[in-house]
Amino acid sequence: MKICKVNVLKFMAIIILIISFFIACSQIQNKSETSTQTKAEIFNSYLSELHDRGQFNGNALIIENGEIAYRGTFGIGNFEPIDSLKLNSVFRLGSVSKQFTAMGIMMLKEEGKLTYDQDIRDFIPELPYKGITVRHLLNHTSGLPDYSRIMNEHWKVELAYDDPEKFISGNEDVIMMLCEYKPTVHFTPGERWEYSNTGYNLLATIISRISGMLFNEYLQEHIFIPAEMTSTLVYKYIPGFDDKMPNRVFGFGTKFNGIDRFTTDSHYLNGAFGEGGIYSTLEDLMKWDRILYNDVLVSKQTLEEAFSPGKLNNGNLTDYGFGWFIDKSPNNKKVVKHMGGWAGFLTNIYREIEENNCIITLTNNNTRYFNIDDGLIDILHNKPPKFPRIFIADVIGKKVQNEGIKASILYYKKLKSEQPDNYVFNEYELNFLGYELLEDKKVDEAIGIFKLNMEEYPKSANVYDSYADALLSKGDTVNALINFKKVQDIDSAFFEIKKKINAIEKNTILNNDNN
Repeated sequence: MKICKVNVLKFMAIIILIISFFIACSQIQNKSETSTQTKAEIFNSYLSELHDRGQFNGNALIIENGEIAYRGTFGIGNFEPIDSLKLNSVFRLGSVSKQFTAMGIMMLKEEGKLTYDQDIRDFIPELPYKGITVRHLLNHTSGLPDYSRIMNEHWKVELAYDDPEKFISGNEDVIMMLCEYKPTVHFTPGERWEYSNTGYNLLATIISRISGMLFNEYLQEHIFIPAEMTSTLVYKYIPGFDDKMPNRVFGFGTKFNGIDRFTTDSHYLNGAFGEGGIYSTLEDLMKWDRILYNDVLVSKQTLEEAFSPGKLNNGNLTDYGFGWFIDKSPNNKKVVKHMGGWAGFLTNIYREIEENNCIITLTNNNTRYFNIDDGLIDILHNKPPKFPRIFIADVIGKKVQNEGIKASILYYKKLKSEQPDNYVFNEYELNFLGYELLEDKKVDEAIGIFKLNMEEYPKSANVYDSYADALLSKGDTVNALINFKKVQDIDSAFFEIKKKINAIEKNTILNNDNN
């Protein structure tokens, strides 16, 4: 029987069309099925990748359109002994605490117990600063210097920063030091914006003095209990396990070799409140996000002012309200957000308040900054996520450990030349690595890194100071003195530089006299 070639071709074409139709339908179905899972899977994949790269150890929660889109946990809460993080782990919030301090001030204002434009010396009369208002403190426009420098220079300087005997008892110690040493303001109040931990520390003191309650008690009664934030508290640091907060996690860092860990949790300023000092969980911060959409704590009008940019004396607006940075989402809608970083913790709350979206990330292994939230924002808005750059010290540190200093410096220069956008290159990275090597008794390797830093950043006083510290550790006082004097030439007010120079010169004179 003769078969028509044309009919066969038509038949095959029909078969191919049918097969193609079913493949297309299958792809559409698969795509539809995947789309219901895509957000959660992509969030998880992104955070898993960051965790594998050593850039995320913590918990994350994402709210989209008022509903939980994702929550997950990655890594450890402590390493002595190793303890895995849990969704109910309690993290130190750092500067995310500021929004709660601001809320306390707003509540007192609504009660008529203060006004935003009232002079802060009405509440803390011993302060040596005139013309600073409550609003200046809220908006970071006071000009007050950061109190930590005064404390570092004068507070029990003979003790290590993590020595329990050095720990301050609270904010009154900070005020005492401000009054005693009277550090100069950086500018006239309201003249410009400058982030100030001092300002929020003083706001917490104002809350205590007006209310007659301890700061932690006031926030517990007026904010945490009404918001049903049962695992949140202002916490006075106690080393080790505390049964008052059994799910607390601890800050830690990872050494240059990428393996060994060390604690970062203890610091003598942990007893300061207002600018920090609050611990919380993912769930409690979700409750905080939710309650800010209504007027349970304060009126919507008061909240609107908190979420509005501050105004300078010249009429220009800042990007900071009351405890919140003001920004725009990818859809050009209002965002209020804040990040916190202290003692190994890095935390963030990002709220797209016109779109009912929120991202909360809590980490305890970030002695340095990883910008992981941009990628989460990308995913939230259906875009491919951007991955943060890798800190060059993490790469070079492992190279030093495995191949030595010469190979590491060559590799550094190769990466900087060929992949400048994939890594974080700055003097602080090399400085960070150099001091870790010095602490680990790898003096020659530290000298090599500090010398590289001088070549890379020859105008920085800090790089010469670090190089001189390493030379001093090796016993090379002659060249150490030469480099300390270079520091003085660049910045005569550099921290303790005169003290270092005087110590070497004094020892040199004594040695010469003995000879």
